[in-house]
Amino acid sequence: MARLSFKPDSSFFRKIVIGAVGARGVCSDLAGRGHEVVELERGATDTKLWKDVKRKRVRIPDLVCSRCGVRVECRTKTSPELSMSHSPTDAERAWDYGMVDGDWIAFPVCLADEDDDWSRGALARDVSYWRQENRSRWQVAGHVNYFRVGSFRASLHARSSTKSGEEGAETFIGWDAIFSSRDGVVEAVAQPGARSSGSITVRRHADGHAYTWRVKPGSQVAVSVGDAVVDRQVLASPVTPLTSTELVCAGSLPTNHLAFLLQSRERTQRFAGVKLARLRGDGSSREAITSLHRDPEEDVYVRLEAASYLASVCACPASDAFGAYLASADEQTQLEAVIALGEAATDSSVALLSEFVSDPGKPYFLRSAAAWSLSQTGSGAATQALIRTFGDVDLALREEALDGLVSLGAGTQSLLLSGLHDADAAVRAGCAEALRQHGDLPGPLAADLIAELRSPETEPWAVWLAGQLPREHFRAAISELQERKPELHYALSLLWSFVESWIARHWELHPAARWVPA
Repeated sequence: MARLSFKPDSSFFRKIVIGAVGARGVCSDLAGRGHEVVELERGATDTKLWKDVKRKRVRIPDLVCSRCGVRVECRTKTSPELSMSHSPTDAERAWDYGMVDGDWIAFPVCLADEDDDWSRGALARDVSYWRQENRSRWQVAGHVNYFRVGSFRASLHARSSTKSGEEGAETFIGWDAIFSSRDGVVEAVAQPGARSSGSITVRRHADGHAYTWRVKPGSQVAVSVGDAVVDRQVLASPVTPLTSTELVCAGSLPTNHLAFLLQSRERTQRFAGVKLARLRGDGSSREAITSLHRDPEEDVYVRLEAASYLASVCACPASDAFGAYLASADEQTQLEAVIALGEAATDSSVALLSEFVSDPGKPYFLRSAAAWSLSQTGSGAATQALIRTFGDVDLALREEALDGLVSLGAGTQSLLLSGLHDADAAVRAGCAEALRQHGDLPGPLAADLIAELRSPETEPWAVWLAGQLPREHFRAAISELQERKPELHYALSLLWSFVESWIARHWELHPAARWVPA
């Protein structure tokens, strides 16, 4: 993915978002078919990036079902098409690198159904200022089509194209396909011959209108008369899509599947085997995975996954399992080790991550990765470590901790509310902001906040927080505060007036307040 570094940050991030939303949509779709789908490729459903150090990667399918073991690669599109990035000269950038014939490829279509763009520029004396903001609401639209990798390998692609340097000079290959543009019922089908065209007619549910597509020679009709079809479903293609019956989870792994994966010559298969063994808590694979972990010639990505298995399934101390990787001279390996520590999610791995995030002698990229990894574990100890990070001198690290605590959600709110009384003012501020970004408080915690407002010595950040939350939380207490603490009542009324006003939407400090004079 080195060439992607040429993309503008906004364009690259948008592509990452589209991929993550598509992968999440596939997880949801397959869950409805009985699968228990999790990430196989770390970060497949997230947008987290580290710009200082490029993450070490193994080209591997994005998702895996922990029940039946099927691996799924997501190729998210913004319009219905069967296309994939590919390099005809670099084997590791080929469309099917790291995949086997039985893997699935999913093609979700991801659309932004709401786009809100805003920008503002100003010139004040010798200082120019530009701010741009874009908010989009994404959804996976229509049908998700699935294919086996082997089906694509058996069918030569019909076209290829190369995008501009700004897009990373990527080459794309595509297969022709007909997609339904309506929800309806198949009324007529004529398969194409070797030199003659076929046809498909679908009658739309909404108004009874019938539409007919011509099917070129070389394609196969994938539906039958009487079938119900939905928008963006493949109707015909040289590549045969998986049927609804084929997509249902088998419910269990094939016989000796883990042993087969762990002994495979394909490293992505070994990686999948280790990950499945960890997810399933399979202690019987310990000897084989320990051997992979100790093999200096094994891919480091596989060995790190083995370290996560040993820590989480075999109760190996995190310092023993990960020590060599954390001490590596290779920054990529250090970064990947910290992220794998978060996946282990044991008490000893959380303790080790907490040491990393609090150590000012560590480089920022490692401390940042440690903060993010703590947020993935969801434990109380991880929450407390992130709260303590609000007192760090590195403002960027505080923001990383804030993002992590916000992503953890409601489970952190009790500890965050207690943090409003921390001795460190920076910690108090961070806790208040994290709670504000949660946007709501459950009844018992809202009652605790109201009790804080009623106390003789009210914490100022508690007042600020209350003023950022919906005033409905405090409707019963507001009249009492007006009588007992009129100054507090006034402050809250002013804060609510601001938050509910039009000027709050794009409010920020005056640009000069951020400027550090030369």
